[in-house]
Amino acid sequence: MNSKQSRTDMVERLFDPVSSDRCHLGVQVMQLSLACWQEATSRDRKDLARQSGLWNLYTDINGHERTQTLDKYLSEETFPRRPRWNRIYATARYVLSAGKESSLLCDQLKQMLESLDKIDENPSDKSICIR
Repeated sequence: MNSKQSRTDMVERLFDPVSSDRCHLGVQVMQLSLACWQEATSRDRKDLARQSGLWNLYTDINGHERTQTLDKYLSEETFPRRPRWNRIYATARYVLSAGKESSLLCDQLKQMLESLDKIDENPSDKSICIR
């Protein structure tokens, strides 16, 4: 592949509306996962990170715990350019399995996860999320 063709491919990926929709849905799935988790368990995002084992929990010198990586997935401004989609799916599935009963938030999470699945039927491993 020549460099002109590779630049053209990159520009097409950057302005791909499916990629943008996918990234937007990724943020929504993570936000709903956290909201559903908090509603179902009355616990916070630190507990989600600790119990699921999917996200790192950092402790600073003062003993305060932070979910630095998880937090990046909760906002479109900080959502990674190359997100770990498997963690997004795993987090949502973990939260849905931890929920004792159905709720409006968890039902919305299921719908968002299905929407993300539909977009991912033809995944582009090299899709880049732009802000």
